[in-house]
Amino acid sequence: METTYRGLKEMHDELEAEVLDSLRFEIENRGTESKTVSTQCIKVNVFDYTELAILHGDLTFIDDSGLQYGLYTECSLEDLIDILTAIE
Repeated sequence: METTYRGLKEMHDELEAEVLDSLRFEIENRGTESKTVSTQCIKVNVFDYTELAILHGDLTFIDDSGLQYGLYTECSLEDLIDILTAIE
């Protein structure tokens, strides 16, 4: 069974990489100008965050006040997938 569990970890890691790449793609290609930082973002409505942007190479949530939060501060992989599906 150990091999099966390792397979699950690999599938999770591959899915996570695909989700992160997709979020970056959406920001870079379909994003709008952020209202608090001078970069592209996508609008989100998750927890108290209103934007998702790439800052200093990292995906970063931004709230209405312009405060910045790490990607996994409160969000799970499922939340990130929900952000992508809301774009479509």
